[in-house]
Amino acid sequence: MPSVVHVVVTGEFAGVERYVSDAARETAARGWEPVVVGGSPQRMRAALGDAARWLPGATPVEALRSLRRLGRRDVCHAHMTIAETVAVAARPFHRAAVVSTRHFAAPRGASRAGHLLSPWIARGLARQIAVSDFVARRLEQPPDAVIRNGVPSSECLWRSSSNVVLVLQRLSPEKDTVTALRGWQASELAEEGWSLRIVGAGSERAALEAYTRSAEVPGVSITGPVDSVADEFATAAVLLAPAPADSFGLAVVEAMAAGVPVVACAAGGHLETVGLLPGAAMFPAGDAEAAASALRSLRSEAARSAASEAGRQLVDTTFTIARHVDSLLIEYEAARQPAPRSRECAHELDA
Repeated sequence: MPSVVHVVVTGEFAGVERYVSDAARETAARGWEPVVVGGSPQRMRAALGDAARWLPGATPVEALRSLRRLGRRDVCHAHMTIAETVAVAARPFHRAAVVSTRHFAAPRGASRAGHLLSPWIARGLARQIAVSDFVARRLEQPPDAVIRNGVPSSECLWRSSSNVVLVLQRLSPEKDTVTALRGWQASELAEEGWSLRIVGAGSERAALEAYTRSAEVPGVSITGPVDSVADEFATAAVLLAPAPADSFGLAVVEAMAAGVPVVACAAGGHLETVGLLPGAAMFPAGDAEAAASALRSLRSEAARSAASEAGRQLVDTTFTIARHVDSLLIEYEAARQPAPRSRECAHELDA
């Protein structure tokens, strides 16, 4: 049985960690033996269930210890720069081909240490995968493949009676949550009994709460991260995704899978997901008035119902986790081959 260890050096369970758990479960269903190192101990274990083993890896030292204990694998799949560093450094323990998924639209190594390590990491990788064309265009060199993320199938959680606009993201500057607040206020949907729910953690939470108070933005609640994304989708009328540079936007695709209509910034990875829908409700980056107009375009139950059905159909044909793993396993097999690799002609595998 072939084996793969995913390395994600965090103690969290956000978009990357959710993706890792989905991919691990699907590869297990294909006859692989997956192990995950890192992520929130409780939530990662719960997400993996019996499909995959979990080992601690919230810090580089902890991840190295887990990889040493685990021993030889066929593939080591790293997610983000710190995990890449650990995966390459731990090759004497796992002796596997190292595959990296590039989740962010930027050259490797935002920190000085990461920048210095970048050439060494690149030499140690067998394959590099980008999660979108948007990401691929912004890396230091072309990836070996673009494989857009997939999500597990979901029942339709959307209800026509819902009147909550949901924002589900990190509360950090690059996510531009303030445009969501401004767009919400300009939409005047609160006057019709709607509300805005912002879910997430991050450095901007206090500032966003202060802005909500000072600008007297009505109908807003801001809460920290939640255990169940599905519970949020079950009460949402619309997902509002204001980030102008999301690499892919996993929450957008998860929302569409659950039948939740999406209003998104017309930039970044959103153009490769909800942006594929004819007449998608989108707005230019930072344009609160346009965001308000996009929200108002989904005021009617008929418009939301049509968007719900279209989003689910798009996910079913293009963004399933099964389709994603079909392409991922091709990369795993390529990584295991001894033939030298070339980055001169990177190819794309649609997920």
